[in-house]
Amino acid sequence: MKQFTKPILAVGVFLLFQTLGGILLIIVQSLINPESVHTGELAMNSTTLGFILILTGACTVLTCWLVMKMIKMRQTFDASRIDWGMACVAILAAIAGIFACDLLSDQFDLPNLMEEQMKGMAHNFWGILAVAVIGPIVEELVFREAILGHMLRKGVEPWTAMIASAILFGIIHLNPAQIPFATIMGLLLAIIYYKTGNIVITSIIHILNNSLAIWEMNLLGDEVDTFSFTEWIGGKYVAGVAIILGIAFCIILMQQYWKKVQEPVYFIKPIEDLTGEVQEEEKKIQ
Repeated sequence: MKQFTKPILAVGVFLLFQTLGGILLIIVQSLINPESVHTGELAMNSTTLGFILILTGACTVLTCWLVMKMIKMRQTFDASRIDWGMACVAILAAIAGIFACDLLSDQFDLPNLMEEQMKGMAHNFWGILAVAVIGPIVEELVFREAILGHMLRKGVEPWTAMIASAILFGIIHLNPAQIPFATIMGLLLAIIYYKTGNIVITSIIHILNNSLAIWEMNLLGDEVDTFSFTEWIGGKYVAGVAIILGIAFCIILMQQYWKKVQEPVYFIKPIEDLTGEVQEEEKKIQ
């Protein structure tokens, strides 16, 4: 159970800073508009919300990195080992999976608790920066590098670690409309991270996904509330076929990626063993 202690604490840290960010937002908004405290209607300022999301994200990463020692910063941004041909395969697989999940989630009328906030930030520079760029990188550093990476480096069975991190990633969104989709996306990103040992490719995918959501909101404007992707492509039967094809395409490409990309050696053996082996090799050379 020791392998899971720090990952659970990291989730707690993430939620703690999110909660503190919410409290800070209320305080700032009450200072900007004191009358809103009496009416109980705190207007959501997109610029303030964007700043606070960036701030809480930075605090979460710094805590996981400098205090909890769960992030290997140099390693997690090292793109030197990446086979970019196979990276494109992984990105295409993720796009196919995201496309299928979008259509699948369209079939269920799950409540979206963040819809109004997202619409506001989609038209604001700091909101876009927070949602489309900083947010994805923060979540990759915390959920892929800190949480999943820590479990893998501590010898947790890979699929157990990947599934656990994906479930945690889904749950922390705390939004019914996002939880199923985020869990599936979390598993795809976990597999890619396991094979690369860094968050370069996963960050690209995550940024692309969030940027497309922002672009969609800006493109549709007020119609985003009534827009149905299912109806747009031709109805439920067409959507059903597209979902099956998207899932199949994603699985086929991910199988190719899994077979052809060798996972980093530090995920195969405990880091302490590797350190000993390196020291032995250095002695032989001397």
